Amino acid sequence: MKYLVVFFTLLLALLWTLDTQAWDGAVIGQVNTIDVTHGKNYGFRVTLEGAPKLCGNDSGWAYLNDDDSNYQIFVSVLLAAKMSGTTVRLYTNQEKTSGNDYCHIGYISVS
Repeated sequence: MKYLVVFFTLLLALLWTLDTQAWDGAVIGQVNTIDVTHGKNYGFRVTLEGAPKLCGNDSGWAYLNDDDSNYQIFVSVLLAAKMSGTTVRLYTNQEKTSGNDYCHIGYISVS
């Protein structure tokens, strides 16, 4: 029984590690600022309180563009989290098309 518990604990740790490795960043915090600009120019930008690095580089902000899948839901969740002071976890990847490696939001979890 003891070995079974250890086995499942290690298995869960491995699965959690594999999940987080799919992202360049997975950072927890409260939404600090929201900036909005043209839809295809990193149109919806967020920072978290304390300005943590969001995707493994020096970028302290992450973005969504208006053509991203579920854009309206992402925006709604982030605005609601900002208004309520709820903690979020942003999962981000560095975008490679501009050469600037900005942090693109791919998944959000609300606590």
